[in-house]
Amino acid sequence: MKKYKVLFGSADREDAGRTRLKGRIGEMEQRVLSRLRGPEFNELFLIADLDFNQKRWFTNYSGDISGRFLEIMSLAGNGSKDYHPALSFMLEKIPENQRDAGHFGIPVDWSGPIDYEQPMPDGTQPPVPRMMPILWGSSRMFPGLIEAYLAFQDEQMLACAKKLGDFYINTREELASPLRVEEYHATGTYAAGYATCYFPGMEGLVRLYEVTGEDKYLGQARNMADFREKYGFDRLPFEHTHGYLCCVYSLLLIYKESGEKRWLSMAEKNWTDLVEGGYVTPSGGLLEKGVPGFHRDEGCSQADWIRVNLLCYELTGEVKYLDMAERVLYNQFRINQCETGGFGHRRVLYDEYGVAGYGKYEEEALWCCDFHGAMALQNLKKYVVMKQKKKDGSYFIPFLFDFEAQNEEVFVSVEEIGTSGGLKRWRIMGKAENTGTAENTGTEHPVEIAVRIPDWAGPSTLYDEGGTPLPVRIEANMLYLPIGKEPAVYLWEAFCPVYLEDRCFHKTHPGQEAEKKGCILRQGPDLLAARIGETQPAVVGRMEDNGEAVYIFHTSPSAAK
Repeated sequence: MKKYKVLFGSADREDAGRTRLKGRIGEMEQRVLSRLRGPEFNELFLIADLDFNQKRWFTNYSGDISGRFLEIMSLAGNGSKDYHPALSFMLEKIPENQRDAGHFGIPVDWSGPIDYEQPMPDGTQPPVPRMMPILWGSSRMFPGLIEAYLAFQDEQMLACAKKLGDFYINTREELASPLRVEEYHATGTYAAGYATCYFPGMEGLVRLYEVTGEDKYLGQARNMADFREKYGFDRLPFEHTHGYLCCVYSLLLIYKESGEKRWLSMAEKNWTDLVEGGYVTPSGGLLEKGVPGFHRDEGCSQADWIRVNLLCYELTGEVKYLDMAERVLYNQFRINQCETGGFGHRRVLYDEYGVAGYGKYEEEALWCCDFHGAMALQNLKKYVVMKQKKKDGSYFIPFLFDFEAQNEEVFVSVEEIGTSGGLKRWRIMGKAENTGTAENTGTEHPVEIAVRIPDWAGPSTLYDEGGTPLPVRIEANMLYLPIGKEPAVYLWEAFCPVYLEDRCFHKTHPGQEAEKKGCILRQGPDLLAARIGETQPAVVGRMEDNGEAVYIFHTSPSAAK
C-alpha cells in the first residue's frame, strides 16, 4: 500500500527500548513504574476481570485492567518476563480465559438488545451493564496482546489477537448495523456507551494488520471508522474523552498504514473540534468528560492526548502538534500524577470564563490511569530522537528535556544544566557511529542533529564545551548541530521570558482585550501559578493534598470557584 511521506519518523521498538528518560520526566516514569510493582497489583487482582475471582471495580469491563497491565509490562520490560512478579502468570492465564467467540468475559448474544444503564421505574439501581463494557475491555486487551507478542515472540499472544480481531469481523452485522443506530445512540457516550466502547477496537485491528499483513483486519478498522463518522458517533460534546481520543489515535494509525488522506482528515477535524471548541484547558489537557464545566480531569485522557499529538506530528510535520504535546506533558499530565506515583483525577477550578486552576487530588485510578499514564511515557521514548526519512544522517530532537538515546547510528543526550535570570541552558552531546557517504562523490558527509526551537525560546547563543561562542545555523525554527565519530558537545543558551497567553494559547500583552478574560503566565514550557493567598507565581509542580490549597494559573476578574 502507498505510504505517507513525512519529514521525521519515530524510533522503532528496539531503539525506544534503549532510550532513558532522565530529569523530571524520567522521575515521572520511574515513580509510576514503581507504583505498578506495589502489592495492590497482584495476580488475582489483575486477572479478576477475566475469571471473576474477587469483587473489585469494573470486572464487567473484561480485559481492561488485565490488558492494560499486559501492554505496559510488555513495553517497559525490554523482553523480560520477570519484569513484574505477575507477568508470567498473566501470559499463561489470559489465553485460558478467552471465549470461543474471541472476546473476554461472560458469554454474550450480540444480536440481543444492549443492556445499557437506564433509570429504573422504581428508582432502584439498574443492573450492571455487560455488553458494551466487554467491548471496551477487548479494546484495551487488544494492544496488550500485540505488545506481548512483539516483546516475547509468544505465538499464543498473536493467536489470541487474531481470534479477537476475527470477533470484530464476525460481529459486524450486530455491532455496526444501520438498523440499530438509534439503539446505539441511546446508550450515551460515557464509560458504558456504545460510541466509547466499540470504536476503540480499531486500534488493535490496525496493530494486528501491522504484524500479520492480513488486509481483513485493516478493512474492518476502516469499516468501523466509516460507521463512526457517518452516523455521528464522533460529535462533541462527548462524555468520555479517553474513549474519544482512543478513536482519534486509531484514525491516525489507519492513515499511517493505508496512506489514504481521508483518515488523517477525520483525525485532524476531531483535533480541531477539541481545540477550537474549548475542550482543551490552558494547561494543555482535557477533562474526564468532554463537557464544558466538568469538575475533574483524568490521567488516561492526558496520556491519549500526548500520543495523539505526537503521532499527528509524525504524520504531518506540523509543529503545532509538538507544541500541544509539550504543553500537556509539562503541565496537566505532570500535575495529574499523584503522591503514590500513579495517575487519576484532580479537581478542576473555574471562574466565569472557564478553567482557572486546579484543586486537590480527588482519586488515584488504579483501574486505568496508572497503566495508561505509564504507557504514555513509554510511547514518548519513540519521539525523543526522530530520524529524517528522506536522507541519511539527519536526526531531530523535538523536546528539550533530559534523556539519553542510542541506536546503531548515533548516541544523543540532552541535559538542562541551569536556569537563571530568564536564561535556560542545555548541554547537548552527540556521537555518530558512521558519518555516512555521499552517493555521488563517495566522500563522508556529517551527521546532523536538528533541535526544535520552541516558540517560548527567545534569543539564543551556542557555545562549544569550553564556552567559546559558535556560529549558529537555524532553519525553519530548528538549530542544526553537526556531529561525528568523536563526541561533540554543545552548550545552548536561550532567553526564556515570562509572557502572557490568552485562553486560546495565543501570546498577548497587558492591556489587550484578551487580558480581561484572564491571561495565563508562562515561562519556557511551564505554566506559572500561585497558591490561594499567595502572590508570587511559580512553576506548577506536583501538588500535595493539604486541604484547601489550590493553584490558580492566571489572573482573572474574580476568584476561582
